[in-house]
Amino acid sequence: MKRFNLFYLLLIPIAYLLYLAGLNMQTESAFFYGFAENKETELNLDVDCLITKVHVSPGEQVKSGQLLLEANQAKFEMKMNSLDFDIKEEAIRTQEEKLKLQNLIASLEIKLQSEMTDIDSEIRTLESKIKLNDKLLDQISSMDIPEKSKRNTPAHIELQQLKANRAELANPIKKQIALLQNQIAVADKPQRIRNERISKEKELVSKEREKLSIYAPTDGLIGNVHCIDGENVSSFNTLISFYEKNPTLVKGFVHEKLILQVQLQDQLKVTSNQHPNHIVEGTVVGLGTRIVEIPERLRKIIDYKTYGREVLISIPAQNPFLQKEKVTLNSISSDNKNFFSNLLN
Repeated sequence: MKRFNLFYLLLIPIAYLLYLAGLNMQTESAFFYGFAENKETELNLDVDCLITKVHVSPGEQVKSGQLLLEANQAKFEMKMNSLDFDIKEEAIRTQEEKLKLQNLIASLEIKLQSEMTDIDSEIRTLESKIKLNDKLLDQISSMDIPEKSKRNTPAHIELQQLKANRAELANPIKKQIALLQNQIAVADKPQRIRNERISKEKELVSKEREKLSIYAPTDGLIGNVHCIDGENVSSFNTLISFYEKNPTLVKGFVHEKLILQVQLQDQLKVTSNQHPNHIVEGTVVGLGTRIVEIPERLRKIIDYKTYGREVLISIPAQNPFLQKEKVTLNSISSDNKNFFSNLLN
């Protein structure tokens, strides 16, 4: 009877272990170093302008939407001054129109008062004369004269005519005064309409001028401030350097032997070199177009010059990394097949 060779019995677990080892080596298909970087944004304006107020200083932490800088242009200042002058001019014009109407009313009132005074004087004089005549008539006559007859005397007729003339004279002037008073009441309306138009125009100018203000795009840090209050600056000149609070980009260098194992949109595991529990997932967003010398800090063997390809990895803004912190990058492959698995298959 042939003895069973124990070697064949051990072959299966050995093959399985080799399979797992090969799988693990294949799974981590690329391993290289990089460092976290804050995204730098150069803030500028697209027109020549005058810096009116810088609200921040280098190194200052700012919130998203915070006002960083205000600027102005001479054309906006001139336009706003012109519109303010138009508003004042409209107010003066309206005031002059009102004063003119008030003067006309005053003239008519004086005229009315003068004419009324003259007629009233005549009426009082005539009434005194009639009263005196009636008194004398009563003294010299023993006959009772009917009241109706007394009122038909020339003096009474003249008195009635004077009163009628007084009313005829007063009514047209009073109507004219009332008309002028109505004109005063509505004299402000054209000014209000013109002021509304000017105010809307000022709003448009203000909105255009607001475009000359710079606000923080996100929470972050101020780098350098390249301008001062009262300085004239040219269009597109960098005014403020802005950094996001946390690094949002990792720059790494993959060894030239592994460059085909890293492609755009690959998902990479980004781990702090000093704090292995600080891990985030990043996405490859850029690949260098040439082979370059890997920086000494990112070499696996510092004294041994190596070459590779630059790789840019985008990471979430909420991460635990510091600016320029060294990180390790692992490319996790979804392909679990290797030589040993193919052999077993």
